Amino acid sequence: MESPIDHFVGLLTTGPDEPKHVFNPWKDHDERDCAPRAQAPRIRRENLAAYVGARARSARVMLLGEAPSHRGCRFSGVPFCSEVELQHKADLVAREPLKPTSAGHRDKPMSERSAAILWDEMDRAGCSHEVVLWNAFPWHPFQPEDVASNRKPRLPEVAQGRAAFDALLRCFTHPIAVFAVGKVAEDALRRWERPVCAGYIRHPSHGGESLFRAQFRRDVLARIGT
Repeated sequence: MESPIDHFVGLLTTGPDEPKHVFNPWKDHDERDCAPRAQAPRIRRENLAAYVGARARSARVMLLGEAPSHRGCRFSGVPFCSEVELQHKADLVAREPLKPTSAGHRDKPMSERSAAILWDEMDRAGCSHEVVLWNAFPWHPFQPEDVASNRKPRLPEVAQGRAAFDALLRCFTHPIAVFAVGKVAEDALRRWERPVCAGYIRHPSHGGESLFRAQFRRDVLARIGT
């Protein structure tokens, strides 16, 4: 019988209905991936399954963002997580070390500022396995003609993220509170209606770092009970 995590990862691998200007980290590969490139999506699927599995019983809250970036989940397979976190915060990410997949990870692993901020706060609070990170649109949307870029997902795209979101919630042994990180996630939870948004948190990008940190410490840690 297929496990909830396997079903969840399978939905992600299938991808959105209209993948134009969208990169699927768990299915697609290109010249930015390390050799053998065709194995990179499988590694990212395994990384994601290990990440979720490490939180199946311990997660208390979800931080729901907008969409994966071209420097984070694109190569790690884990939302709001870059190869730097896989390397330097391995025990916080999963129970076993996860593998990077970028072509240059040995000399210069991919880094992402938002990921660094989130994992720094979770590290400080000692709550990394009580928080699960996800995105309203789980695949990487990029600007036309530039796959190494980010763009805001469109409303029809975000709507397609609902099935994966619901499947992810079924991977946990208990209900968890969902916080919206940024306006796209807040709007998605409002449109999806369930679960009720536990609170709004400023996205750490574009000058939002200080407010994100303050709201994380005040609202998210209070919900966790640390």
